[in-house]
Amino acid sequence: MKRSLKSKMILSYLVVALITVLVVSVLIRLTSGQSLMNLVVEQQTAMLKEAAQTYYVANGSMTGFFDYWLSSSRPEPGSSPPENGGDNPFDKGNIRGLHGLVDTKYRALIPTFGYDIGEMVPPERILNPVAVEVDGKTVAWILPDRQFQFKLSAEEQLFLERSALATTLAALLGVFVAVVMGFLLANGLLKPIRRLTEASQALARGDLQQQVPITSQDELGQLTHTFNQMSADLARADQQRKRMTADITHDLSTPLQIISGYVEMLEDGELTLTPQRLETIKTEIEHLRRLVGDMTTLTQVEAGGLEIQLYRTDPMALMKRVHDVYQPIAAQRGVTLVLDASEGKTAILVDEGRMLQVLKNLVENALRYTPQGGTIRLSVAAGKQVALRVSDSGSGIDPEDLPYVFDRFYRADGARGTNSGKMGLGLAICKALVMAQGGLIAAESSGKGQGTTMVITFAAAGLGD
Repeated sequence: MKRSLKSKMILSYLVVALITVLVVSVLIRLTSGQSLMNLVVEQQTAMLKEAAQTYYVANGSMTGFFDYWLSSSRPEPGSSPPENGGDNPFDKGNIRGLHGLVDTKYRALIPTFGYDIGEMVPPERILNPVAVEVDGKTVAWILPDRQFQFKLSAEEQLFLERSALATTLAALLGVFVAVVMGFLLANGLLKPIRRLTEASQALARGDLQQQVPITSQDELGQLTHTFNQMSADLARADQQRKRMTADITHDLSTPLQIISGYVEMLEDGELTLTPQRLETIKTEIEHLRRLVGDMTTLTQVEAGGLEIQLYRTDPMALMKRVHDVYQPIAAQRGVTLVLDASEGKTAILVDEGRMLQVLKNLVENALRYTPQGGTIRLSVAAGKQVALRVSDSGSGIDPEDLPYVFDRFYRADGARGTNSGKMGLGLAICKALVMAQGGLIAAESSGKGQGTTMVITFAAAGLGD
């Protein structure tokens, strides 16, 4: 039979409570009797000490103290003697909890260890004595019973029994409270777990829109936050997958429909094959080839199967080559392409061909979204990190789209990388190629109409001599 987590938690609280109560009860039982005997010894010692000090102050010596002790300790007329004869202080001076009293020369002042008054008590019997002092002078020694060889009175035994009963009742109450608290705490702890379980089951059934309320800041709260993030990521990935399927269908079906339409009309003799129509078919085939090539490149980079050869390369030289290639194209479109030259001997470890592919892709993307009269700026900032920037004054990117512009097939209304008939693979390829070379790439934009800056960052490596 499987126990629920709630039952296990309540059982664990109960076990802890039982162990704690058992340990405390045993300690109380073992120490309560000794503690009471210690109290008896201390009380008797204090009483005898006070009597000895009073007698010495009145008489100047301890001679005759026993008679004084007997007379001062005799019970009032009509009172009953103690039930335990050993507790009778008049029984040859036997005082419960004390062995006796000796003077400074170890002569017995009351019967001590079987020695009568005036007899010398051997020094080896004088163990852990308590001094009786008057004005800083020791006048006698009290010999307490440190081995507790005396018996407790009936009242003291009754007190111990009542203490044991109270301890037992407290233990039972503690166990009951532990069970109740365990039940309440288990409910409180398991409530978020049950919510997570239900949400996980719904997630497994395909309902990806699952968000569980966070009710604490502890490990359960962190687990709930992680689950919510995972659910949101899965929902977004599912939306991207659906969008990707639609995009692939659109981008593949359009050129295929054009090509198949021309082929059918040529077969039916409705059209003749002219150079212009042939060029149209070749353009659509090239579009399909480029799309397949981009997907193949991206898959190879992400799988680690693309050959990357890293060499020390001057980043400014890369920017200049890209500038020289696109300067005429930008001029034809009425866009100013600016190269911010910088001095220095900083290099980066990259595959030159792949980096040119990345930079050209970024410049083409900037040209696509920069209107006539706009500006595209290429720059390099060197330090411990080398930053290559491609900035434009184009349409910009909404802040909510910035984290996703490098995702494969990502499309957003008005976001960069989207264009009629174009798949959103360009920036995804750029990111994959840069990361494969040990760099980072990020997009920066203040919003729509505010332009965009693509920043590629690599660790600096000196060019050397």
